[in-house]
Amino acid sequence: MPELPEVEAARRGIAEQLAGRAVTGLELYRPRLIQAAPGLDLDLLPGHRLLEVGRWGKYLWLVFEPLAAVVHLKLTGQLVARGGSIPGFAAGHPVPPYDAPLPHKSTALRLDFAPGIQLYLTDVRHFARVWLLPVDEVDNYVESFALGPDLLSPDFSFETFCRRLERRQAGRLKPTLLDQSVVAGIGNIYADESLWQARLHPEQVVGALSEDDLARLYEGIQQTMRLAVPIGGARILHGKAVPPVGEFPFVHGREGQPCPRCGTTIVKLQVNGRGTYLCPHCQPAPVGSPLGAGATQRLAAGE
Repeated sequence: MPELPEVEAARRGIAEQLAGRAVTGLELYRPRLIQAAPGLDLDLLPGHRLLEVGRWGKYLWLVFEPLAAVVHLKLTGQLVARGGSIPGFAAGHPVPPYDAPLPHKSTALRLDFAPGIQLYLTDVRHFARVWLLPVDEVDNYVESFALGPDLLSPDFSFETFCRRLERRQAGRLKPTLLDQSVVAGIGNIYADESLWQARLHPEQVVGALSEDDLARLYEGIQQTMRLAVPIGGARILHGKAVPPVGEFPFVHGREGQPCPRCGTTIVKLQVNGRGTYLCPHCQPAPVGSPLGAGATQRLAAGE
């Protein structure tokens, strides 16, 4: 699922390469992609410029002269720009391959920009959505999702993070990090990576964290974003990490490989129904967990 680093890569690509350009045409291949406020339609766009591009967590919005489009890529959305004199970019889910011919059979929308540039939204699962709104309603609409602070915002301070966690004392760590009302932008991949950085088990109860644990977790999230954002996100294909062993991502998608920190075999568990990767040595199970030390050792040994 495209998470903050992937959506931020799309935001930067659109802002740097398409902002200020006029829409010259479009093709809507999948009408169900669009949910529009009364009186608004994509056909209003041709002849108008893209004025602004914003993002909060996993939500992206494009502000044009006549309307705004709020985009959520959901599970498998992808944004690719090509043509004209731009370098082009690709961001989001890696299927279809970023260099695949476009439009793909799963392409939902194409926007044309001058001169000779195309922006494609492709989604193999067809869950992505685009909401068309009056420009002056974008801020209120995004705020209605009740998102926590964006991970790249100055609002995401250690103090704010701790206050957000105070409301989730009985929750387990990974489901809490995935709650977008706590912090906005973390999904399955980066929750695993952040917890590995912090040496914390995903089933640890929030209320049992010490001040040092909280500090390590906050820094683990920050370090994960510092690694993921510049490269446009982790390379995960069909549930497997693509880079060589020992490279980012360090644990997600690496079941059966050695932990790059201690060499212990990485295991995969289910936490709230989500595939979860961890090092059983670096991230020992909390006392009372169904996966105590003996269980995680047996998992690591393949028993």
